[in-house]
Amino acid sequence: MSLFVALVCLLVVAWATLSGGFRQYPRSGTLGQRAETGVQIACGLLSLLTLLTAFRWRRWGPGIRAGWAISLAASAGLSSLVWGPPSVSVGLVFATATLLLALAMLWLLRAGLAGSETERLRGETHAESPVLRRPG
Repeated sequence: MSLFVALVCLLVVAWATLSGGFRQYPRSGTLGQRAETGVQIACGLLSLLTLLTAFRWRRWGPGIRAGWAISLAASAGLSSLVWGPPSVSVGLVFATATLLLALAMLWLLRAGLAGSETERLRGETHAESPVLRRPG
């Protein structure tokens, strides 16, 4: 269940950040707004890569997940600075809260992947399991 929730959350974040980023790019008038929009689009792409590396190319997963969490927090923190009345304290609160949310989502993903791996191994016979196979 936690794997399903994590995957849905990542898909929602990917959709929201990519669609929002591409929609707001033409309205980005300042350098800060363009930078935030770029970070937001990168976050959307990293969301999709996080989904992909959960199942394929797993060795790239930890770095991509870290980049995703940082880009999500940076996008949230920067958006309050460059799109609204600038407030550093509000930007820090947004970035911190979003980073905690991202870490919770990654925890769900990790727990879900560990649970699905355990279920997969339970279903294998001793002859099929690479862990339980006898040498020779």
